[in-house]
Amino acid sequence: MKKAFTLIELLVVIAIIAILAAILFPVFAQAKAAAKRTADLSNVKNLTLGMTLYAGDSDDCVAPIMQGDWTWPRHQYILWKDAVLPYIKNGGRAVKADNSAYTAAGEGGIFQSPGYAGAWASIPEDPNLHGDTTTRFPRSYSVNMYAGYNEGGKGTSGMWPWAAWWPWETPHNVGGSGSMTTLDSPAGTMMIGPTRDPYPNLYAHQLCYGCGGGNDCDTRDPGVTVVRSVGNKLLNVGFFDGHAKAINAYKSLDDDVWDVFKNPDYDVSGWPGKEQIKAYMRGYKEWQ
Repeated sequence: MKKAFTLIELLVVIAIIAILAAILFPVFAQAKAAAKRTADLSNVKNLTLGMTLYAGDSDDCVAPIMQGDWTWPRHQYILWKDAVLPYIKNGGRAVKADNSAYTAAGEGGIFQSPGYAGAWASIPEDPNLHGDTTTRFPRSYSVNMYAGYNEGGKGTSGMWPWAAWWPWETPHNVGGSGSMTTLDSPAGTMMIGPTRDPYPNLYAHQLCYGCGGGNDCDTRDPGVTVVRSVGNKLLNVGFFDGHAKAINAYKSLDDDVWDVFKNPDYDVSGWPGKEQIKAYMRGYKEWQ
């Protein structure tokens, strides 16, 4: 005759399983978060490679951040994402033949961060238009608007690697030659970084611009900022020489991968200085 488990033995087994689950579940959660960070970094690497391939076919000129006419609806703007899409062919959508907007979420592919739930949030201008302001792509990554600012020197607005914006409406031309050779340190200058904003460009001071107010984040959360952490105070960043890596957000300011703080005009340009940005960041749970 087989001997059955006693009630006490059964309770002991259940207790052991519960203890093991309590130990292992946080480990599994951490492993899942780490896997998403790795996948996010892979996306950044591939977007950076796409931009590099574009430049290789365009006499070392990177794509314009944005092109269009001020009178156009925002969803008709042509972004850097459109320029690199033929090289990536993984996510995103082409412009519709009739130039109309997409009104539902699409397939984000590598344009969408796997750890970011708000990638297809509606854009601020219209709750029926999802993703970035073009509606063709998710919001997850933007390009560093201030790359090249340090190269300009005192009294100048920089030597932009980004090609001129708005070339179809001359009075609003903004930008530079488009050549990456304007940068003193391509390997130390950020090209692409993480964002919650639907717009295609990113600024260093958005590290301390919270999402609780009027910014265009996907959420109204006063504990997070426009620049999006991938966890552990890290940014996944792509550089102009083609490499990508995770970097501590505070270190990104100290190392000036934004390519902005060494310009002597920066702190008087109306934006917070490096130390002030770091001080503000400490007030957000995202960077604590």
